[in-house]
Amino acid sequence: MFIQNHGHELCQENNKSDQITVKFLILTSSLVLELQMMQERVAEYGSKVKGKSEFRVLESIDQFGHADALNLCQKFTNVFIFIMEELVSFANLSCSIFSYTDTTKMADAILPGSVRGKLGGPSQRRLSSSTTTPVLQAIMSIKALATISSWCAQFKSHVSLDLAFNFLWEFFWKTVSSPACNSETGAEICLAAYEALAPALTALASVFSPQALDLVRKDDSLLSSVGKPLLDSLVLSFLENINNLLAVGVFVRTRRAVLMNWKWMCLESLLSIPSYAFKNGLHLEDNSFFFSGAALRWIFTDLLESLENAGEGSVLPMLRSVRLVLGLFAEGKSGLLVSLCDGVDAQMMWQLVQSSWILHVSCNKRKVAPIAALLSSVLHSSLFSDESMHITDGAPGPLKWFVEKILEEGTKSPRTIRLSALHLTGLCLSYPRIIKYYVKELKLLSLHGSVAFDEDFEGELADNHDTRTEVSLLAKGPDTELTKEFINTELYARASVAVLFSKLADLSDLVGSPNENEDCHAALESGKIFLLELLDSAVNDKDLAKELYKKYSAIHRRKVRAWQMVCILSRFVCQDIVSEVARCLHISLYRNNLPAVRQYLETFAINMYLKFPPLVGEQLVPVLRNYEMRPQALSSYVFIAANVILHASQAVQYKHLDELLPPIVPLLTSHHHSLRGFAQLLVYQVLCKNFPPLDSKASETMTLEKRCFEDLKSYLEKNSDCMRLRASMGGYLDAYSPNSSATPAGIFVNRVEELEFECVPMSFMEQVLNFLNDAREELRSSMAKDAVTIKNESLRSDEDENCTKILSNATEGKLHTQLPKDISLDFQKKITLSKHEKQDKAVNSFLGDQETYKQLVEIEKDDKLLAQVLQSRSLAAEGERASRQHLILVASLLDRIPNLAGLARTCEVFKASSLVVADANIVHDKQFQLISVTAEKWVPMIEVPVDSLKVFLERKKREGFSILGLEQTANSIPLDQHIFPKKTVLVLGREKEGIPVDIIHVLDACLEIPQLGVVRSLNVHVSGAIALWEYTRQQRSQ
Repeated sequence: MFIQNHGHELCQENNKSDQITVKFLILTSSLVLELQMMQERVAEYGSKVKGKSEFRVLESIDQFGHADALNLCQKFTNVFIFIMEELVSFANLSCSIFSYTDTTKMADAILPGSVRGKLGGPSQRRLSSSTTTPVLQAIMSIKALATISSWCAQFKSHVSLDLAFNFLWEFFWKTVSSPACNSETGAEICLAAYEALAPALTALASVFSPQALDLVRKDDSLLSSVGKPLLDSLVLSFLENINNLLAVGVFVRTRRAVLMNWKWMCLESLLSIPSYAFKNGLHLEDNSFFFSGAALRWIFTDLLESLENAGEGSVLPMLRSVRLVLGLFAEGKSGLLVSLCDGVDAQMMWQLVQSSWILHVSCNKRKVAPIAALLSSVLHSSLFSDESMHITDGAPGPLKWFVEKILEEGTKSPRTIRLSALHLTGLCLSYPRIIKYYVKELKLLSLHGSVAFDEDFEGELADNHDTRTEVSLLAKGPDTELTKEFINTELYARASVAVLFSKLADLSDLVGSPNENEDCHAALESGKIFLLELLDSAVNDKDLAKELYKKYSAIHRRKVRAWQMVCILSRFVCQDIVSEVARCLHISLYRNNLPAVRQYLETFAINMYLKFPPLVGEQLVPVLRNYEMRPQALSSYVFIAANVILHASQAVQYKHLDELLPPIVPLLTSHHHSLRGFAQLLVYQVLCKNFPPLDSKASETMTLEKRCFEDLKSYLEKNSDCMRLRASMGGYLDAYSPNSSATPAGIFVNRVEELEFECVPMSFMEQVLNFLNDAREELRSSMAKDAVTIKNESLRSDEDENCTKILSNATEGKLHTQLPKDISLDFQKKITLSKHEKQDKAVNSFLGDQETYKQLVEIEKDDKLLAQVLQSRSLAAEGERASRQHLILVASLLDRIPNLAGLARTCEVFKASSLVVADANIVHDKQFQLISVTAEKWVPMIEVPVDSLKVFLERKKREGFSILGLEQTANSIPLDQHIFPKKTVLVLGREKEGIPVDIIHVLDACLEIPQLGVVRSLNVHVSGAIALWEYTRQQRSQ
């Protein structure tokens, strides 16, 4: 009712209420925009739910929401149609400011002080205040009328809508027919008219239909002649008029740029009329065309002349206009839409690519929408199939030149290279015969790596309609699901190339079938060329051929990327190139490579030998019998051979078993531990598959060879060490599939966020090596413990023996002194003493032995020295504890290891009393140890699980500690204004949620770090470090 009532009153308001009228127009226009956004959200939600048909409830919710949205839109449509005549009447009245007969005579008015002496800009009109108000009102009235009428036309046809569109067409003709103005004020009013014309043309283009064509014919008398292109006069009249206005020279530089922006926006709308016309059901009669070839060339020339110097606001409409013109040229070449059209020649394209490149490099910011528009405009799909655009007389053609430039620049701009990869791979999939010209560029994309995540990219896609539109207009990638998942990751460039060649491999499989065509042969040839190119680089490239390189280094990454792509290309190995492929493969297998790289060589080799079984006997068997080979290379060949046996077809499996198993078996006795364990696992897998269990009766009739293999399998199955080794593999061999491991899904699905390295899973060899290293570590630890035990036992045994000798010698010495000198010593005499006599004799003889006494003195000295050392160590430990600050940092609520390790390091730096954690076992984590740099060995750590935290804090409060929390609350105290007690417990909150409410109730106070920036959030480790320093600073100043 509000809109109906105020809409009817528009033309009855006096001039004093013009501001209210403009506000009403702004309100209604904004309402229409909100309704459009609602439609988009409902449509997007519906498309998501339709892909999940199993969720019946969600689907019904979506249907209910869509019905509600449609009902609401229809209600508003009826309301807007009800006031449409008033809107048209008000717009007509407001447009009287555009006095087309008087602007040529209009003198320059006195400018307001805010504009005088300045160059102006998009919002600074060089008009007097009295003129600016009606001009703005006229612009707003046209914009509101265009927005509302075009939206209503989606839902209903009505006479009042025809009235609105008729008025907008008349406004167009009056604007493009107005003479140029010699005064700045008159030119500014003409500029305002074009500003109003831009939304009007957008609306007229979107609803262009047979009825609209009748309106155009009525206003353009030239269209009465047969064969006259329908839109030539519209576009040429528009360009002529606006170019004349620009040529007058009365605009300051910034206002001229504003007019240029409106020019290209209007031109874009005019050029989009044919596509909208066909969508709206308009079909041209015979010998009817929208444009002539001459008109399109004039438009194209005008665009090229302005492209290099385009302002930032003009970039998108200009590039869109280029794309539309090229599309019309393509239609004209096929005899549709455009008359007398020869298409685009190489010279025109050279001008376009060079001007476009200058435009691109001159832009300060690399925004997503302009990059996507540049790619879809210059690398137009209608031109990509033309080979002369890629190679001319052996030199790069215009499109190849542009691709080289854009990819070179893309090495510095992640979003540029990702969007380029999306568009280029989509075009290559559509035109496989062109791929041969872009082998180097596809290799660059295959080896490319960049910043992993671009937050601005995601934001632009989510918030900017132009960005979403332009990205959607790029050539459709080979896999839309992959594009959505990976486009904002550093993997996307090479993942898109991988999917491209996977799709091309599917196409090449049709060669020789009834469905084959030229594209199938082109796909096969391009795949073979690219495979040989990559293998040649892997063997001969300075970096890719290196044998000594660091793990996770740039060379390591490039090697992984290269061999991942080679695996994808394994389906292109054909008889005519297999010998060259095998040569390059064996060279690479012989070289030293880290397991992360080697696993891809092995997968490629397995697929090659499965595809060409005769090569197994020719190449693989002789290699396996070369027992002098490096263990690393020999391990790879064992893995290849075993999987060839396991995954071969039934027809050749036993032949491969007969050829490959005998040379593998001796490796079970290899002196090299990892090779031996590797061979045991693989041989067991082969025996389990090819030697099924037999009953006891059958075993009696088996040959010696078979009994040996059965016993070998039994040993490998039941031996505890072999079982442990096999259990540590986690079923790797059972899950391994050479085919799926050489697909894009098999290569790029292994994405662990915190431990991501080129989507590389842990290889079979790495798992074996890790198990063996752990086993060696356990053995060393066990041996060290045994050595300590043996040494302690030995020391105790030596002490007992020494004591026995001392007592024995003392007794013998005393007895010898008591015997007469003349008594012969060649006989024994047993002397029996009483109990007390024995004790006295023993004591006297012990004290009488001087040597023994000296030993006792030495032992006593050692005991005193040991006691002194122990006492000094105890005092040092007590001193260390006493020197620590009485601050306990509680981090039980934290779970991220980097934060906990950093806090441990910070606590040791500031000598905190202790660090409280939920699980003390984190100190054994390798990532924790790497960050803490041994701090966990010095700072006392207390384990307090989250469930026990409240009890722990209450106990500390009873012990006299002040319990403080680092948290932003309504009553939190700034950190620098709080005086810390000496005995303090500081509680840190969770990484995102902060301190729970039940813990806050235990706290004596909450402290807050003053924050001045836009981002009001600190990492919890940083917050803890700041608080620790503030506590330390206060204690030091006391």
